[in-house]
Amino acid sequence: MPIARSMSLENIAIRPKSNSSSPSHSSQKSRQESPQLQQPCERDILLQDLDSMLRNNLRLSNKISSNMKRSFSSENIRHSKDNTFRKRSGLEGDIVTRSPPFLEFGEDNCNNDNINADNIDQDDGNCNESDDENGLLLRSEIPSQGNLDIPDESEDDDEFTNVDEIDSPLIGHLQDGKMPSQNWDKVPESDNNNNNNGRDYNLPVNDEFQKNLDKRAEEILNGTLNRTIEEPSIDWEFKDFYCLQDELNDWYCNSDFLKFPQSKGQFYQMVKLPEKFLKDDSYAREMIDMLFHASNLTDSALMTIFFISMGTFSLTRDMSEQLEQIRRNNLLLIPHLDTLLENFKKIAIKCRDSRGNLKKHSSLLFYSSSVIYFIVCVCIENRDNAKVNITITAFYEARILEFLTFYIEQWRWNSRLSMRIRNIILLLFKLLVLQFGDKNLYNETKSSLYELHGLEPHKRKYGGYAKGSTKLSISPLHYRAFRDDITSRFPDYSMETTKLPIDSNDSCSLSQFLEIPRSKSSNPINMNLAIPEQHIATPFPSPPASPQLLQLSDTPRLRKSFQTNMLYPCLYPSDDENGSDALTERIKSTNEKENNENNIMFPYSIDEAATILSDNLKVKLSTKQLWQERDMFMKTERGWKSNDTDMAIEPNDSISDDDIAINYMNMSVDDYSCSMKKPIEIMKRIDSYYKDCFSSLNALVSVLLQTMESNLNNVFYKRTEVADDGGMIDLSNKDEIEKLKPYLEILRMKEISLKASSGILFVLLKWFKLNHVLKFEQLSVLLYDSRYINISMSLLNKYSENYAERVCGKIITNNGEFWATCSQYNNQYSENFISLSPNDASDIRDTMILPSLAYMLRILRKIIDSKTQRLKELPLSVGTVFKKYYRLKNLDIYHPILRIIKELTPFKNKRWKSEHMELISGVFLYEELELIDNWVTGKDIAGEINDACGQEIALRALMQFYNFRHYGSSMEALGYAEKGNLLHSEPEYSVL
Repeated sequence: MPIARSMSLENIAIRPKSNSSSPSHSSQKSRQESPQLQQPCERDILLQDLDSMLRNNLRLSNKISSNMKRSFSSENIRHSKDNTFRKRSGLEGDIVTRSPPFLEFGEDNCNNDNINADNIDQDDGNCNESDDENGLLLRSEIPSQGNLDIPDESEDDDEFTNVDEIDSPLIGHLQDGKMPSQNWDKVPESDNNNNNNGRDYNLPVNDEFQKNLDKRAEEILNGTLNRTIEEPSIDWEFKDFYCLQDELNDWYCNSDFLKFPQSKGQFYQMVKLPEKFLKDDSYAREMIDMLFHASNLTDSALMTIFFISMGTFSLTRDMSEQLEQIRRNNLLLIPHLDTLLENFKKIAIKCRDSRGNLKKHSSLLFYSSSVIYFIVCVCIENRDNAKVNITITAFYEARILEFLTFYIEQWRWNSRLSMRIRNIILLLFKLLVLQFGDKNLYNETKSSLYELHGLEPHKRKYGGYAKGSTKLSISPLHYRAFRDDITSRFPDYSMETTKLPIDSNDSCSLSQFLEIPRSKSSNPINMNLAIPEQHIATPFPSPPASPQLLQLSDTPRLRKSFQTNMLYPCLYPSDDENGSDALTERIKSTNEKENNENNIMFPYSIDEAATILSDNLKVKLSTKQLWQERDMFMKTERGWKSNDTDMAIEPNDSISDDDIAINYMNMSVDDYSCSMKKPIEIMKRIDSYYKDCFSSLNALVSVLLQTMESNLNNVFYKRTEVADDGGMIDLSNKDEIEKLKPYLEILRMKEISLKASSGILFVLLKWFKLNHVLKFEQLSVLLYDSRYINISMSLLNKYSENYAERVCGKIITNNGEFWATCSQYNNQYSENFISLSPNDASDIRDTMILPSLAYMLRILRKIIDSKTQRLKELPLSVGTVFKKYYRLKNLDIYHPILRIIKELTPFKNKRWKSEHMELISGVFLYEELELIDNWVTGKDIAGEINDACGQEIALRALMQFYNFRHYGSSMEALGYAEKGNLLHSEPEYSVL
């Protein structure tokens, strides 16, 4: 009987028997056929040989000598048992891999691949199984002579009945040179007891990972497993002003510290009793009055005032005492602010126009601007103080904001080092925050103006809704789109329109592109949908079934969606026209009374949706202002003329929905309550600044963007190692770190200028929009035309490369040495300052760049908000850049990023959405949503893109119309003028 074997591997051949073959020759031939067996025995080679043996080189020989069994004596087997488990497993020792003895062939049998039952039957009686059934032998155990016998059928059934199921490495499962037939996942008992020696062969883990494993195991055992995943976050809040300690430190650079000794000496010469000046306020006022005895301050008096404004640091014992002296002394200087501002203007003009003595004028400009900067910072911190209002009024009457703006414009065309443009930009930034207000004052002013115009106060809270405002809202544009859809389906249904402007025929007006409601009925997809089969006058009582598609057997199956054509009214009436249904009696329609007379019934779901949306319609102040200017623009297009240029709200008049104050300058503050006085005063200051600086805004934007763009070539060094001219600097060596200080100081000054420049643009955009939306749009257009999108994205991309490392303090930075320099003039101050200084600088988080990033992101979001034409300017890698900032959780950084993502997502394909799903999910997690939000899918992308250019043109035309009506004199400074009546002017011909 032939031997029945369960073999399913490929390339299996049973060789016929040949008398001319010998075991030694067969062994050599087998090694020649399998070159893998000649390589050194290692774990990876062993596995490859074994796999090759089982799958490719498994052949059976008819002649197996019985001497093979005799060659394996009991001594050799005993020697095999004495080896360690790792050695016998193939992990150690001199090991080779060879085919099992019964798979070796003679030379004459290698070329015959024919298989027949007779050949197997003839040698059935000589088949014996070798002890090395697994093909794994030590070199000392390989027999040199003997015949190889084919094993009997009974022996073969025990070991190879399931040879197809071998699908894992076999090395770790050897027992005395044999492969166990079962319990493959257990280590032999003898190895556990004798050869393991308590050694752990698992993969090693570090201590931190092991602690986390132990902690998690303990939580599981105690039943206190917390599955919440903590995201890395930044404990930082976005503000326009942080604290005196940080803001005053940003004013100075290392070269400015050389002026401290001279100012200190002048103070001790002018003030005879320094200790009394420190403690006695009356004596301090007397000395300050003496210094301001003349309108034109002397150089020594100005240096003394400079030392006083810095808190007389040589007389203080620590930083807190110096800060208290800074607050006290600068409040004492406020009564003389007018003289100080006049002196500042004269010195600044000399630095700009003078031909000689520029070094002296530049030093005096630094002294005077430093005193003003200190006063401004102290007033911002103590805004509730009564003296702050006096300071704000003094700055407003001196037109210092306008002077600084003109000064920056002149620096654009005639730049000088003596003009100290960095200090001027930083002073303008803090002065804008003082004159207009910081973040908290902005929210208060906004609520007051909404109340003044009869609008619902706007509340916003990151990550949810503000307290007292738990309802979702809808914008007027989305509400109009929903109303158009309802009207197209139910023509007799009327929705509330009291909060919306009167519909006018603006199809011939350029302003038609400003606000286009994207309703479903106007979607071009309706053009491809089928027309309803039933006639409108005689609707069928029930909807027809979906049409059947004829499917041919040899054609691929087609996918087709059946949608309702929104261009046609609903063809099917309600279920109960008479209202006699039990459900209809319980659910009363809101418009039942007014529609019962006409015997008209609408579906309850439609009526309910219309009621919810109309009750939660949110109209912003900027939207009302845009509607009013658009109406005036359309009237002017039709040839109408209005005399409401100086229109203002009277205090005793009732404010209607169509009446929005467009000129705060004509409003009397005394006629309003105390809560309304401050907002109106701020609006007046904004109007005045916009009118006076309208022609200089373009130059201001250009200089600020150039200052920001200078940071593109910054180079950052990590704390671990620093490259310098191809070599490495040892950070433990202070002498080598000193080499980097000049560069780090320049880098710090550039980043401070970046923060101040972006802060100026953000403050102006924010307050301009609150005053009037078209002022905001005017500045946005200037930024867009000046390539702000490209510049800001380049900067954001650069800082995103080491954003996490920078925030965690792994980048070497210079945080300023103002307070350290002040401490050097007093021994006790120096000792206290050293004791408070951190020992490890790497533990300090560097948040100096975060305000700049927040400003740039917010400006970018404001510029491209709801403007498709500008949205197209964003680079393709914008999502990748934003994902780097999304790694560290901070809602002040998240908010502008997610708003931009919400605008950008509808215009991206599915692949982009899948790659940036975490950002899209962040919009739902941290941003406020509307009742109708179709920003992910469902928008008319083709219509948005086609109308993008028209929207930009219409917006610029409306801005020009607004500026001509209210700021005509400012427009004339740019070369614009109103044309005369062209209808009655005679044509002019030129003679060639």
